Amino acid sequence: MNFIPCWIRDNFRVKLGLFILATLLWFLVVSQRSYEHSLTIPIQITGLKSGKLIVSEIPEEAKVTFHAQGRELMRMQFYTRPYLRIDLSTISRFYTFRPHLDMVVVPGGLDAKPIDVISPDSIFIKLDDKLELALPVSPRITAVSAAGYTFVGDFEIKPPEATIIGPRSQVVRLDSLETEAVELGKVKRNTVLDLDIILPANVYGARIIPLQVKALIRVERLGESKINQVPIRVINTPRGREVVIDPVSVDVEVTGGISNISNINADSIRAWVDFREYNMTKGGRAPVHIETSLNVGVRGITPENVRLIIRRK
Repeated sequence: MNFIPCWIRDNFRVKLGLFILATLLWFLVVSQRSYEHSLTIPIQITGLKSGKLIVSEIPEEAKVTFHAQGRELMRMQFYTRPYLRIDLSTISRFYTFRPHLDMVVVPGGLDAKPIDVISPDSIFIKLDDKLELALPVSPRITAVSAAGYTFVGDFEIKPPEATIIGPRSQVVRLDSLETEAVELGKVKRNTVLDLDIILPANVYGARIIPLQVKALIRVERLGESKINQVPIRVINTPRGREVVIDPVSVDVEVTGGISNISNINADSIRAWVDFREYNMTKGGRAPVHIETSLNVGVRGITPENVRLIIRRK
């Protein structure tokens, strides 16, 4: 301890004791004196009517000058804080409050007197009716299946709906809720994601229940199949006419997840031609349209066009 000066080392304990005693005496004197000091205190809202919501931004704190002894100011700063109370019990739509001293609440046991509200100068309160609305949840998922794999069905969301509770004038404009955005690489196995629902930016003071949903992405190996002799029908046939198709059926090549491919047959496929697409200049032919009841893609149709023979009834 040679680096400590001699005048400090000599009678160190006595000097330390005197220093502590002097500090305590100073603190006692300071804490007994009265001061005027400005403190930042919280703003507290009371009396909000049932079925109403606040839709305006309200400052969280106010700045108020108090007259009190030093020890009371320290208590207010670190332990028991006064607050500025705004009572909404008489407000139905909107009102501008001018903060004044009667709105400052000093908790019991504190001996302090508010003498000036410095800020804010005014507080604008706007209310709206509360509305609870169940809306579908739309996942914002960007995903690509790996080579040789395919997605099976749409991304499944559980639960499919969420309830938003917020101001009627803003909530009533919504038709869905969106999740956070997620990007996935090449996916080749079933994947489950926990996604947060995002509160719409134009809705103030609302909340959502639940805050999170699960998204199921189903992936299977890619399969192919050929379904032969799928019968064709004609739609939009003119009155008084009979239309004969040549040929009367088509072969359809489909691709998709192996579970769907294994279940598909001619009954799962609907083939038709639309008489309105009949073209005499193209040999009296019309294109064949395909629709499947399962989630598969159509790779090819043989033939792609058929001839229509028109007869009077």
